[in-house]
Amino acid sequence: MIVSASRRCDLPAFAMDWLMARIETGHCLVRNPFDAGKLRRVPLDPGSVDAFAFWTRDPRPLLSRAAELEERGFRFFAQVTITGYPEALEPGVLRRDEAVDAFAALAGRLGSARIAWRYDPVILARSRDSGPDLDRGFHLANFEAIAKALEGRTERVVLSFLDEYRGTRSRLAAAGYAEPLFGTRLAGRGEAQDGGAAPEARVQAAVRAASLPEACLDLARELAAIARSRGMTPQSCAEPESLQAAGVEQGACIDPDLVERLTGRTLAARRDPGQRGLCRCAPSVDIGAYGTCPAGCAYCYARRGALRPVDPAAEAL
Repeated sequence: MIVSASRRCDLPAFAMDWLMARIETGHCLVRNPFDAGKLRRVPLDPGSVDAFAFWTRDPRPLLSRAAELEERGFRFFAQVTITGYPEALEPGVLRRDEAVDAFAALAGRLGSARIAWRYDPVILARSRDSGPDLDRGFHLANFEAIAKALEGRTERVVLSFLDEYRGTRSRLAAAGYAEPLFGTRLAGRGEAQDGGAAPEARVQAAVRAASLPEACLDLARELAAIARSRGMTPQSCAEPESLQAAGVEQGACIDPDLVERLTGRTLAARRDPGQRGLCRCAPSVDIGAYGTCPAGCAYCYARRGALRPVDPAAEAL
């Protein structure tokens, strides 16, 4: 079993103490995303967990517990998001230079194969106030600066373009950004909808085009070229095949090849049927919870309702 921690919240940044307490106990409880009263018991012992897949914007708490995880016999790898967007869009995350330093420190511990950089989501939008326009020029300069700082510290960068969820457009507008260009937009009345078992397994009531907008593809070509010049393989996250023509390989964030190398075991299944159709991730069990991440990113699909604080002693987030 691969444990995902977590697509639903930045668990390493804000709930690492909770996770270590649950590992000490040997299990955690996970709430059903659609019915909080339904709980699933997930074992967290080394015999049950093949690997942890960590997702975070602040790897410092993970780094501080890395030795303990390894001493307990756990294998793990990390996806670290660094976007460098204005604070209005992501008020509760590390600023770009701090995030780069934290990434470098964790890469020094794990090695470049076990840590990936996420430049995700790529947002193309116009500023309505004093903030910078998130246009081609912004992204080329921003991406180059981060890629230069991370050169030699990771083997891949994950790219995906902004998807529209309920509330995304209004939250971006409240943060000062108008006319966002969505890779996937919400469906209008009478349009087809995507299915899925959980919000991260679908774009809510969305229509996904067979190809991304041309402006996205043009930018992707340039970002891919920068990545390769810095020794990184650009990979997509659940994006249509049109991105391959722009030089971005289809990727798997929870990479089955990496998991098999880490564990020495062959995975019974190499694709998670519970994720959206274009996702190539290996099957995993996510132990996070929506509504628990205080980062407050305007574009995040996991935002819902009032924030529930994390109780380190609780069995479930």
